[in-house]
Amino acid sequence: MSLDLYITSKTPIRKRGTGVYVRENGQTVELKTMEEVRSHFPDADLSHISVHEYEDGDFWHGNITHNMNEMASEVPIEGVELTLYDLLWRPDEHGFATAGSPGYREFVLKGYLYLRAHKEELLPLNPDNGWGNYDQLRAFTLDFLQHLISADDDFEIYASR
Repeated sequence: MSLDLYITSKTPIRKRGTGVYVRENGQTVELKTMEEVRSHFPDADLSHISVHEYEDGDFWHGNITHNMNEMASEVPIEGVELTLYDLLWRPDEHGFATAGSPGYREFVLKGYLYLRAHKEELLPLNPDNGWGNYDQLRAFTLDFLQHLISADDDFEIYASR
């Protein structure tokens, strides 16, 4: 199981990719180049795979294992009774439907800053099964935050659990 978090636009966004996805350390990621595809599948017949352009409404999409929800639950958001888990896994349940929802960007930033400042106390919450870790949650949150900051205010936030 994993969390798929989206920032979506009402108008299509042009993209490039291979359409080939792999699971790496508890995350599903698209391989963007043919070189990446070849390195993951060196003995496969790749004649039917190519980099192509397409359009969809996803301004940003991130995926992270649910194993990280315990750690995210231990990241408080200063000034409110929310955690990073609430912001990433359940934004809709806390009134955050769009990138411009009041306070949302600032709250995610506070969560990210807490992650950076409290690494040592969060490391013991790394999952025992090896799927996901502190560094992954920090990188996922930073990537989301960077895209959230650059998103139009009316772009929707959607978490698929």
